[in-house]
Amino acid sequence: MHLVESLRDKVSKGTPILTKDDNEFTDAHVRWTNIDRKTPAVIVQPLSEDDVVAVVRNLRPCLYKVKVACAANVPFVPASGGHSEWSTVEDGIIIDLSKYKQVSVDADQRTVTVRGGVLMKELQIALSEQGQFTAIANGNTVGVIPYVIGGGISSYSPIVGYACENLLSATLVTSTGTLTTCSSSQNPALLWALRGAGQFFGITTSITLRIYPLSLIHPSPPGIRQIGVVFFPPPRAAEVCQTLKNIVGDSPGENPDKHISSGHFMSMHNPDFGGQVLMVAPQYFGTGPELQKTFQPIIDLEPLHHQHGPSNFEEHSDHLGWMCPKGEYKRFSQTGLVGINPANFARLVDLHRELLETIPGTERSVFTIEWHTSTPKTGARETETAFGMKGVEIWLNILTWYTDPGYHAQVLQFDNRAQEIMRADTREDAYIAYTNTSRNDPVEWRYKDPKAVEKLRALKREWDPDGCFTKEFL
Repeated sequence: MHLVESLRDKVSKGTPILTKDDNEFTDAHVRWTNIDRKTPAVIVQPLSEDDVVAVVRNLRPCLYKVKVACAANVPFVPASGGHSEWSTVEDGIIIDLSKYKQVSVDADQRTVTVRGGVLMKELQIALSEQGQFTAIANGNTVGVIPYVIGGGISSYSPIVGYACENLLSATLVTSTGTLTTCSSSQNPALLWALRGAGQFFGITTSITLRIYPLSLIHPSPPGIRQIGVVFFPPPRAAEVCQTLKNIVGDSPGENPDKHISSGHFMSMHNPDFGGQVLMVAPQYFGTGPELQKTFQPIIDLEPLHHQHGPSNFEEHSDHLGWMCPKGEYKRFSQTGLVGINPANFARLVDLHRELLETIPGTERSVFTIEWHTSTPKTGARETETAFGMKGVEIWLNILTWYTDPGYHAQVLQFDNRAQEIMRADTREDAYIAYTNTSRNDPVEWRYKDPKAVEKLRALKREWDPDGCFTKEFL
C-alpha cells in the first residue's frame, strides 16, 4: 500500500503501522465498546510527538482524495484509552497514542505535563509518588488527555473544580499538520476552546495541568478520603432519595466545607442481594466519624448493609475496575440535572428493573445519580472555559451494557427513556448533556452559552475549516 510505505518513510524507525494483514491489528483495534465499531484501513501507533506531526502532515498530500475524505469526516481519528465511541473510522486511519506516553511532575511549580496516551491510573501513580493530585476520572483505563479537554467531571471537583478548569497549556497538531502551543500567552483563545471542546480542534498531544498537595484532600494522613457503601431494596427508592436530598441539598454548591462530598446513588444488579439493589456510595473528604455523622440519616433508615473505610488517591478507581474491560456493547451517557427529585428517581429504578427483566445480558447496566457538594476554594473555578457547565453539580449517569447487538435499538430506547424521566420537571431549553459523552444531542444542550458557541464556531473556521476533526461547529 502506497500510503503505508509513505508513512514508514516519515515516522521514526520502529513505529508500528498496522494493516489487517498484521497479527497485532486485531488487538490494537479493540475498544471499550463495540457499539458502532468500524474497521480502519491502517492503525498507526506513534512513538513520539514528532511521529504524530508526521502522520497528520503527510496524510493530506499522500491521500489524493483527502479533501473528499475530510468532507465526509472519515480520514483519521485519534485514540487514547479506547473509551470514546468516536475513536473509530471505516477504511481510514486510527492514530493510536497508546505507545507514546510520558508524565512529568513538577511539585515545586505545582504542575504536571501529560503526553500522548497516558491512562488515568498511570497519572494517579505518578502524582501520588510526589504527594500530589488533581481532578481525575472514575476509570483507571480512561485516557487522560481526552478526559481533560472534554470537560473532566471528577469526584475531586468539590475541591479543585473540573479537569478542564485546571488546564494551563497544551500542544496540538492542527489539520495542516502544524504543532501548535496554546497557553495564556500563545493562542489563548484556542486554549479556552480546548478547555471543554478540545476534541474538535486537532489532536492534542500534551497538556499541562495544575496539581495540588494531597493534604488538600485531607491533611492527616494526607490524601485519604472516606468511601461508604449503603444498600437498600428497590421499593425504598423515593424514601432513600429524599433523605439523600436533605443531606446534599438541591443546590449542593452552597453547602459549607464541613459537608464536602461527592458520590453516587445507583440502581444496580448485585447477585449477593438476589438481583436489583440500591446503593448509596458517598465519597467524603474528611474523617470516618465525620462521614458517619453526615450520612447518619441514611444509616438510620436501617439498610440491608452498610460500611465505610479510607481510600487513597492512587487507588481512587480500583473498585470500579469491573467497568473497564474492553469489548461487548456499552454506552455511558451523562445528563445534567437541575435538582434531585425522589419521585423521578423511583421511576428510574422501575425502568432499570424493566431493562433487567426484558433484555438478556444487561445485568451490568447501572442507572445513577451523581452529586458534588461545595464550591472549590482553589481558584480553578475562576478559569474561563468553553465547558459552560460550572453550576451543574447533579448528574444522571446511564451505563447500558449488553452482550447481543440485536438489542441495540431497544437498549438505546431505555437510555432515552431514563433521560426523559429525570428531565420530567425541566424545560427543554434548560436540558444539559455532558459534552464528552454525547455528540448527537443539540449543541444548545451541550454548550449552554450562545456567545461561547459563536466563539467556538469562529475558532473552528480558523483552525479546522475543512472539518478534519469532525464537523462540529461548522
